[in-house]
Amino acid sequence: MGLNWVEDLVAHLYRLDGYMVLQNEDLIMPKTEHRAIRGHSDIDVIAIRAGSVVHAECQSWWGPATAEEPREFRRLAVRFEHAPDMIFSKYGFLDRDRFTLSRVFVTSGKPKKRTGHGPWDRLEGFCADRQIELLEINTVIRRLARRLVDLYPNPAIIGKEPPLPRFLLHLISAGFIDRSAIAGDGGVAPE
Repeated sequence: MGLNWVEDLVAHLYRLDGYMVLQNEDLIMPKTEHRAIRGHSDIDVIAIRAGSVVHAECQSWWGPATAEEPREFRRLAVRFEHAPDMIFSKYGFLDRDRFTLSRVFVTSGKPKKRTGHGPWDRLEGFCADRQIELLEINTVIRRLARRLVDLYPNPAIIGKEPPLPRFLLHLISAGFIDRSAIAGDGGVAPE
């Protein structure tokens, strides 16, 4: 949905945690009261490991205009509602009875000061109502940075990583990012 660099970071975080990761998988969107014909979209990240399937979507959420929010919420709800059928039908080795599906929405736009009734608060309520884990991109970056530091504790050694994580590791190793800044939220990929 337009934040490919975020999709790449989310995908790499799941890979480091032992998931098989697929990105940008085609998703056929059904006809709805607001869509006269079937369309196509994509699932940003699918992460699979024993007993667990994660469907992650990445989208900027600096707060669409209040009048546009219902439409954006509806689009997001349809994506999360229809993706599981596609995932389980396309990948026959995934048995709905043996795999738990979790949904994650990764976004930017969380304000430093919250009013309790702003766009982020409404998004948080939307996700909670639908059992979607809401993650702000800075949380993902901190988790990924922590995993990279754990994987490569010697600052002189920067491992063979994809471009974005490698750049992040370089920034940490060169001191542009203080290691203490990533010490909090040291968790691994969201479950």
